Amino acid sequence: MKTITLPENELLWNMLLHFELDHPGAEFPFSKKLAKEENWTESFTQKAIEEYKKFVYLCCILPNGASPGEVVDKVWHLHLTYTQNYWEEFCPDILQRKLHHHPSNGGKDEAEKHSNWFKETLENYCKVFGEMPPEEIWLRKKKGRSFKFFKKDFHFIALLPLLLMVISCSGNGNMAFTGIFFIFIIWIIIKSLRGNNKDNDSGGSSCFSGTCGGDDSSGSGHSCGSSCGGCGGCGGD
Repeated sequence: MKTITLPENELLWNMLLHFELDHPGAEFPFSKKLAKEENWTESFTQKAIEEYKKFVYLCCILPNGASPGEVVDKVWHLHLTYTQNYWEEFCPDILQRKLHHHPSNGGKDEAEKHSNWFKETLENYCKVFGEMPPEEIWLRKKKGRSFKFFKKDFHFIALLPLLLMVISCSGNGNMAFTGIFFIFIIWIIIKSLRGNNKDNDSGGSSCFSGTCGGDDSSGSGHSCGSSCGGCGGCGGD
């Protein structure tokens, strides 16, 4: 990752820049696990990690925090599973604050809020880093659900020809075929509606960035919050 002069908090950026997610000497480090789980190339994985660091930086310097794209969010999700690294090294030593990740409440209002927040994040990205966010990382669209749907239920679909053959041999082929075909269509519609509702309710990721400096037990001062689809981040006083 190239060095960038950032007047907002150059020290924080340099610390993020040199923070390694791969533990020295690990046979299966963070980057390799991430690449394997997401089926990413090595170069794409490294780029995703770089953008994850930029996202975290935005979370820390922007008053309203930042919202991650899908790829960045996947890096964040995996990093959170490395609990000791994340909570005992990354947050206290590098960020010097807590950066929490909470699930979205879902719903149309939250989705719209997340969409607006994400647009704001992209605009701030350009202002802070002086360049456009890479589309392959920040604007990567989710894969269609149709392939996953048929892959998941292929075992059921594959039995239909056999079932129709048995019914045809029984002498009640036409009526039975019409009935089964009708049921099959209804089943597909129900599955699709359930899938769409699930996607709409996911709302993206969300987080709560806690202690910006010192103790926030009073609930004032440096306490920073968020709701849906990104990171609340931490601002100033």
